Parts: sequence; C-alpha cells; structure tokens
Amino acid sequence: MFTDRFIRLPIRLYNKEHQETYGTSHEIESYEMINPFWIASYRPSTDPEDYTYVTFRDGSGMMIYLHITQFEDRLNNHKTLMP
Repeated sequence: MFTDRFIRLPIRLYNKEHQETYGTSHEIESYEMINPFWIASYRPSTDPEDYTYVTFRDGSGMMIYLHITQFEDRLNNHKTLMP
C-alpha cells in the first residue's frame, strides 16, 4: 500500500483564533502522517521535555509529542517500503 510508507506521529495544534478571541490557548491533540525518509535530523526539545523536534529535508520542522526515545522506537519499528 502507498500509505505504508508513512508513519503516524502525535502532535498538538494550537487554535490561534481561539487565543485571539478569548485570550486563552486552546490545544487540539492530533497526528501527522510523515514519510520517515524525509527526516533530515531530530533532537530532544528543551521546552517541554516530552517533545522531539524533527527537521525535514526541505528545512521545515515540527514538534512531535513523543519523548525522543519513544520517537526513535517508532522509527526503528516502522515497517515501510523504500520509496
């Protein structure tokens, strides 16, 4: 399957409209499907500690809501077809 090449990783989205309207942050737990072959680098976040910051080949980046060891476990145990 085509979708087998992607890995599902938890993220948090912040509703900026809610922040601007009500003055309080509103987080939504979601996930991102990424191609692990597009990862250029990753590192543990300094704030908060349970995140991993991932940088992609195109220079973009995102915070993954996993401790770095959990993130590495998911990458190492992911079954995918080579692109």
